[in-house]
Amino acid sequence: MSERSAVISLFPDGSMRLRVSLPGFDAYTGPDNGMSFDSAWADILKVHQIGPATIATFPSTLYTTVPFPELGYTPFIEIRRRVGNIIYDDYVTDNRYGFGAAMYSNRFTVQGEASEMDILYVVYKIPVPSP
Repeated sequence: MSERSAVISLFPDGSMRLRVSLPGFDAYTGPDNGMSFDSAWADILKVHQIGPATIATFPSTLYTTVPFPELGYTPFIEIRRRVGNIIYDDYVTDNRYGFGAAMYSNRFTVQGEASEMDILYVVYKIPVPSP
């Protein structure tokens, strides 16, 4: 049988559930960590890592790397710039973005416009589709 990406079914524990799998997993038989959604979860939003970071860029260094435990896929990551007690969503200045980021399966790199900036980030257990 081919892998099922989504299933609504009665499960062996007697519960009726909706499950949606990550690529490479079967929605009915796959493990919990192979699912992007399971209606049995008490916490639907699966966060892998969250934290603050100070991004230090210098003339000899173009970016700073923020590591996190390997996921096996490139996850969706939200990054916000913090200036004092203000959090900027989609920070833009002078019609250009204030920083850029590249995401990988175990880290992200950030390039800033200033020599140092503070960010807040959330790494979700949500795979980003390949282009």
